[in-house]
Amino acid sequence: MMKNILTLMIFIFFSRTIFAQCDSAYTYYPALPLNVTILSGDTCLSDNDMVVLDSLISINDLAYGSPLELGTQTWFNGRLRFLVSGNYGNSSGVNDTIYSLPDNIGNWDNIASLYLEWNRLSELPGSFSHLSDLMTLYLNNNVLQDIGDSIGNLDNLYFLDLGYNELITIPESICDLEFLNYLWLFNNNLEFLPTCFCDMDLDWSGNDNGGYPYFAIGANALCDNIPGCLIENDHFELSLDQFYYSFPVYAPQNCDNTTNISEKGLFPYQFNVSSPYPNPFNPRTTLDLFVPYDRRIDVRVYDILGNEIDVISNNEIYDMGEHSLIWSAGDHPSGVFFIKFADGIDVRIRKMIFMK
Repeated sequence: MMKNILTLMIFIFFSRTIFAQCDSAYTYYPALPLNVTILSGDTCLSDNDMVVLDSLISINDLAYGSPLELGTQTWFNGRLRFLVSGNYGNSSGVNDTIYSLPDNIGNWDNIASLYLEWNRLSELPGSFSHLSDLMTLYLNNNVLQDIGDSIGNLDNLYFLDLGYNELITIPESICDLEFLNYLWLFNNNLEFLPTCFCDMDLDWSGNDNGGYPYFAIGANALCDNIPGCLIENDHFELSLDQFYYSFPVYAPQNCDNTTNISEKGLFPYQFNVSSPYPNPFNPRTTLDLFVPYDRRIDVRVYDILGNEIDVISNNEIYDMGEHSLIWSAGDHPSGVFFIKFADGIDVRIRKMIFMK
């Protein structure tokens, strides 16, 4: 009897020791927070993946005590496979805004789904192209103006949401994504599409079983540069309800070449901008800005031809509350000017008349 008990105790001891051991590139975590799911394997997790999580926290000054607390994470055989890090204002995403991605993000070479929407990303690091296993990518509601040619290196990409950014162009390399089934480009500043666009293997007019389109490009500035595959396509004007993604909204192309952008008011916590006063003015006018919570806002002035003539704020952070912005026309000739406020989610444009 004693011999059997002793044998059992030795077995339990060695079992615990063995299961707690990891390969040299992995670390054992005996307890995990509720936001972490282990899809397969034990709790020996990749050190490289953990370093990237820590870098993401550090460069954005996010308030997390551990990399495992960021967003909603799913791990598969010790590698980070799914990460939900959108800024939704709830516990499923991040607890503050992500402004930058770390240069070492390319070490997430096993990640399949990445949710980065509702942040303030203005660019993607070069190493982003190393995410070769990535299948689903949500980058909507950021402030991206360019996604870079390296997007074409994401060989396994199946779903790409770039809606509600400030994209001016889409690189030709996007046509290299042979497995891409969903491409959402609505509510950007696109005036042109790649010449190879119609060669992509996309369903230009179909919806999936949930009613979502495979392709959506409403509320851009495609006016005289419409690819042939879209001209007679209803989905050429199709956008989506951005806040809930719950139903289609038909949003025509914005062909006002004064600003090349339309006002969009779908986010429930919008910033507000007053009418300029005085207006007409000489030589300066004032606009009141109300910000419901700390955020980056880009403020630029355009002339009647749509040329940018002044930058009041280059995507700077405005604290919650009221702000007064003064613009002086200086040596500019009399005429009509437009001031654009943009935070990546919402846009406000105000007309000003300068009279000397």
